[in-house]
Amino acid sequence: MTTKNILQRLVLTTIALLLANFMGGLDSTIVNTALPEITQALDGISLVGWISSIFMLGTATTTILWSRLGERIGNKRTFQLSLIVFMLSSMVAGLAPNMLWLIIARAVMGISTGGMVSVPFIIYADLYPDAARRARALGWVTASFTLSTIIGPILGGIMVDHLSWRWIFFINLPFGILSWLLLQINYQEKRQAQPGKFDYPGTIILVLGLTGLLFGFDAIRISGLRSTILLGGSVLILIGFYWFESHQTDAIVPIRLLKNGRVQIQNLIMFLLNGSFIAYSVYAPMWSQRIFKTNAILGGATQIAGSILLVIGTQVTTRLMRTWSYKQIVLVGTTSMVLSCLIMFLATRHASYWLIFLAGAFEGTAIGLAFTPMQVSVQDGVSQDLIGISTTFSLLFRTLGEAFMAAVFGALLNLRSDLYLGLHLIMEVSFILALVAFCLNLFRKEPVKQTH
Repeated sequence: MTTKNILQRLVLTTIALLLANFMGGLDSTIVNTALPEITQALDGISLVGWISSIFMLGTATTTILWSRLGERIGNKRTFQLSLIVFMLSSMVAGLAPNMLWLIIARAVMGISTGGMVSVPFIIYADLYPDAARRARALGWVTASFTLSTIIGPILGGIMVDHLSWRWIFFINLPFGILSWLLLQINYQEKRQAQPGKFDYPGTIILVLGLTGLLFGFDAIRISGLRSTILLGGSVLILIGFYWFESHQTDAIVPIRLLKNGRVQIQNLIMFLLNGSFIAYSVYAPMWSQRIFKTNAILGGATQIAGSILLVIGTQVTTRLMRTWSYKQIVLVGTTSMVLSCLIMFLATRHASYWLIFLAGAFEGTAIGLAFTPMQVSVQDGVSQDLIGISTTFSLLFRTLGEAFMAAVFGALLNLRSDLYLGLHLIMEVSFILALVAFCLNLFRKEPVKQTH
């Protein structure tokens, strides 16, 4: 095979994976646009919260399971299986005659998304052994996701207005089919599958613990007692999970990975940054519209500077990685996040709209600079047999950061009778998260690069 053909297959394989990532991001925004129409058509306003939360729960609790399945049957087949399940469940969601049907379909969509957006990160490590080239590819992953979150609300509005809300699910089919075919034709997996015993007990314990945590954080806004019981019980389950896994030879999460403090501190930083990120991305538009009294367009425009600089930041990172240490790049990123959160924390009722816009610019820069080197590092900082699980374990932390803090911020908003005071409290907590992430990065030691 000629060099030109090899390069062409590499590009087409990357496009196949980017399409899946694009679909994952598109689904997270396009559905929200159609929620009013869905609840009206299916008469399910009381269950509307489950449409998003059950999807997020399915995604968060299964990312690790998909990586372990990839070790058993191969990452290519695992990714394609997740695509097929995603497309079928999307079709079922589009045909839903009632809310219960739709919620079940959304749960399956979330489960399949766990594999659809996590397994590609393992495949990237196979496609791009060189860290700098892999960082460039991961930059395009971030760019495709960001693009989808911008297009999603616009596309969703067009479909709801001119077609039907059902098309927000049917739109996944052509993207999914194209992604599946491109990967099937162009990607030949190098690593061999490793059939072995599957840790079913450990899997059940982990899913129970994570599910309990997600419901526990969500219950904060409803009942303090219920939240405390769920969170306390979940922590005990996860402690039991650690003990159980330490005695397993085929653990779902190998104890060697959990004891790798240099990798796990990066996962904690990503958890904190994603939690801080969700505060701005969700509540800055609300601040603009409800406090500054702007229209919906200007509310959405608060995200533009961040989206653009996020893409630019990921591309700049690939160049910086040649001369800077990963820790130095992340330091700049966490500093930018602290500045973003500080601006929002200090903003008053009468602050300028452009101040909020500036905060978004710092936020996008932060994510663009911080995540790529840490994602590369959690792969290069472990042995060959741990790359897959280390990759998805880091993605789990990022997902949990968003899911947990989204629930916490929603509860904080309800604690204040005045909207501005509620938003200010959210930004205060977001600032604390960013500051802790900055300090952790400042004093951490980088993972030792392993020879694969």
